[in-house]
Amino acid sequence: MKKLTDNSSRRIRGLLTLSLLGATVTGAPLSAQHETLARASSEPIESSRSATTPATSKYRVVVNLDENRLYFQQGETTLWSAPVGTGTGMRVITKDDDWDFSTPTGTFQVEYKERNPVWIAPDWYYVENNLPVPPQNDRSRYMRGTLGEAAVYISPHLAIHGTDKPELIGQRVSHGCIRLENRYAKRLFSNVQVGTEVVIVGGEEHQGKGRVVDLRQGYDPSLASRGGRRTAPVDPVYAGWKEMDSEELLDELDKQLAVRGERTRWDEVAVLILDRARNGDEEALAGLFYAAGSIPTLEIEREWATFLADAYRHAPEAALEALATLDLRERREVANMMVAASLTLNGGSSSGVWPTSRIPREMVSMRAGRGWDSLQVAEQEHRSQLVRTASASE
Repeated sequence: MKKLTDNSSRRIRGLLTLSLLGATVTGAPLSAQHETLARASSEPIESSRSATTPATSKYRVVVNLDENRLYFQQGETTLWSAPVGTGTGMRVITKDDDWDFSTPTGTFQVEYKERNPVWIAPDWYYVENNLPVPPQNDRSRYMRGTLGEAAVYISPHLAIHGTDKPELIGQRVSHGCIRLENRYAKRLFSNVQVGTEVVIVGGEEHQGKGRVVDLRQGYDPSLASRGGRRTAPVDPVYAGWKEMDSEELLDELDKQLAVRGERTRWDEVAVLILDRARNGDEEALAGLFYAAGSIPTLEIEREWATFLADAYRHAPEAALEALATLDLRERREVANMMVAASLTLNGGSSSGVWPTSRIPREMVSMRAGRGWDSLQVAEQEHRSQLVRTASASE
């Protein structure tokens, strides 16, 4: 028989609560049940978490072209960073087109994001490889794997994405897009939402200094796509995690959260759990919410809030059911985390999406009602704080 850790047994109790929650109040009329849940969630609870106060610092992604590095930040605090591949700055001229393969600078927003994205090869891919250019929407243009395991688009033709050539990360090797190792591409995908700000800075030293290739007089074979690994080597540790059941994976998360410094791989385990939660795994989703109560650092807690916001965006009612299984204090704290992240991931605390607007109270199940009420209380606290902040600044 498997020995359970304290966190494991606690999560199992939460799952039992999740399965029984609807039955605990079925004897009362619906209106009375809502009144009872709302009253319970509005009891004053003192929070011990600094991250649960109303957020005024928004999340954003910063890409520094001078460093070839990406930073995921909340306000001025960097939650994590990773090396990236960026545009070569090369210019290719043909009789019909003039392409500049620089990574543009400026302020953008996340427009959409994809897991396991399909790359639609543009004309320049065929020109560079001296191949016939197929018609638009031809099936041969659709390629899997080139963009890695996740992509975050900041314009229709510009993305921060994974790669099938991890050995080139840290160099100026792309046609303008920003490449991340797949580990970090999946992490970023889980952190950001549509509307999250992306700022690209630097690169002035390299502007206008890229190679110019004029193909109007004939093909240049040096343009052909570089070779490289098309399939990353198998990581036996990560492969083992993927084979674990959710209970084992949640225990592994506890172990990784206890590791300090660069050796920790808690983010990889957390993203695996979030993937399962998105796919309807109740144990993974419940574990994601229970873990929020024992995060070891403020930086990880702030990032964890983005995972909760993403889980809620994918399956709001299931997330509310998981939230409802927490005890009152933790439910209030986690609800505050979710509200703060939801608001500040979408462009700022005054323009973000209030979580309860995604699903009306009358549409949630009995099991989810207590979670919805906690979100509503958290939203009221944030609105009050926003009013006080605005009044103080006048």
